[in-house]
Amino acid sequence: MSDVQRLKAELYQLMTDAQQGAGSLGGFKQKFGQTSAHVQALIAGSATGADRDISELLDAAGRSLQQAMDSLQIAAQGCRSYADQI
Repeated sequence: MSDVQRLKAELYQLMTDAQQGAGSLGGFKQKFGQTSAHVQALIAGSATGADRDISELLDAAGRSLQQAMDSLQIAAQGCRSYADQI
């Protein structure tokens, strides 16, 4: 197998791994979002700063999960595009 063929194979594997990782994160994000929403509903209306802090923290974590999923999909697309060109 030539170096180019090995590189293509590794790029395609990386693409698959990134897609699977994004899918796994998607499942986790859904469960996390449901639990987070439940927690936030339970503490809604409380006057403590700690309650607001945990709500903001959970929201930020949800956004970070989405960004990670998006980044993995972009990486997968980039790997496929590059591998297809070489």
